[in-house]
Amino acid sequence: MIQAYLVDLDGTLVDTRRANFLAYQAALSEVGVAVDQDHFEDRAFGKNWRQFLPAFLSEAGVAAEPATIAARKAELYQAAAKDVEVNLPLVRLLQSRGSKTRAALVTSASAANVQAILGANAALQGLFDLIVTGDDVKSHKPHPECYLRALDSFDVHPSDCLAFEDSAAGTAAAAAACIPTLIIRFGE
Repeated sequence: MIQAYLVDLDGTLVDTRRANFLAYQAALSEVGVAVDQDHFEDRAFGKNWRQFLPAFLSEAGVAAEPATIAARKAELYQAAAKDVEVNLPLVRLLQSRGSKTRAALVTSASAANVQAILGANAALQGLFDLIVTGDDVKSHKPHPECYLRALDSFDVHPSDCLAFEDSAAGTAAAAAACIPTLIIRFGE
């Protein structure tokens, strides 16, 4: 019996690709960096800003601070959070779980982005017993730290869990934590 569902946010629970891209595009354009959606998704999909923003800025020859760009993106993202598409079949699964099965949101997204998404979408409120964000860990996916934190918090064995992921980084993180994983192709 599954004791815990461990669910990724971006691309799994909600389709945030367009909202993320538009917010990053606007934040980057404010410092003179132009980026198209295909290039952005190729380099940033499934990653935390710390893993891709420094390269974008360096390649453009811009000396802006990545954390400042990420903070500006978070401000811009607030308005887009209400327009993301929710993976309703996954939400229904989480809603129908028994009282002995817990659920954790396990994401590299910032706590601010998570709260924006959860707060703007009524279907997502109250789904999770635990939320682990990119702000809660030192190493982001593909490192398993976020999943290990969830396992530890729930005090469950990896084989008693099921992770839901969409990206190579997320799938690698769950695999490194020895958690069986269902790959979701939501929003494609």
